[in-house]
Amino acid sequence: MSRIFSLMLAGLVLCTSQAMADTLKIGVIGAGKVGGTLGTLWVKAGHSVMFSSRHPEALADLVKEAGPNARAGSVTEAAAWGDVIVLSVPYGAMPALSEQLKGKLDGKVIFSTSNPFGGRDADVGRKALDMGVALADQQYLPGVHLVRAFNAIGFASMKGLSGKNKAIPVFADDAQARDIGVRLVRDAGFVPVLFPLARANEGLPGGPLSGVWREAELKQRRGVGELCQHVEATCAEAR
Repeated sequence: MSRIFSLMLAGLVLCTSQAMADTLKIGVIGAGKVGGTLGTLWVKAGHSVMFSSRHPEALADLVKEAGPNARAGSVTEAAAWGDVIVLSVPYGAMPALSEQLKGKLDGKVIFSTSNPFGGRDADVGRKALDMGVALADQQYLPGVHLVRAFNAIGFASMKGLSGKNKAIPVFADDAQARDIGVRLVRDAGFVPVLFPLARANEGLPGGPLSGVWREAELKQRRGVGELCQHVEATCAEAR
């Protein structure tokens, strides 16, 4: 009996250790409606989240609502603390943010929900739209693993549609960014469908990949080459 109990206890410890290893520390820069909603969904999924803004003392209610694995800090604190950094700021803030965080994000996965708008973000927004938002991101944040998602779904829909088997596009190229992006979209309660960063403008508000989808319908928007790039196991079937 004692041997059986010991084996059960060892299995419990192993499962607990695995679960702890699977959790992420997520630094959210820009804890407004979108960043706050996503961060709260990720806390509910078991991750630890640091919400940040220029005034972290104003985030007490958000931290309390999100749960015990949430905390607040400054932008630089969140950038240093997080395994993954979520950007949810007006795109016009990108030049200043790039300067503030220079060298502090190298090698990290950056999950961007930030969108450029030509009116609100003036020249910064217009240039990003013209060159492609993913390329603009990479110029502002060199040396990171970039993934873009939740770029054309409002915070109310994030809350209301989480767990409802709705698909959204995830734009990423390198393996680390793809893996983290897919995982965080799933943990927020949505179905991820991968696309290359070159198509990220299509996922902006009003674009052909914006909004929420049925998974099969969104997958039909991918080309065979994209299937081969992002889901190697489907190459033979796709051809």
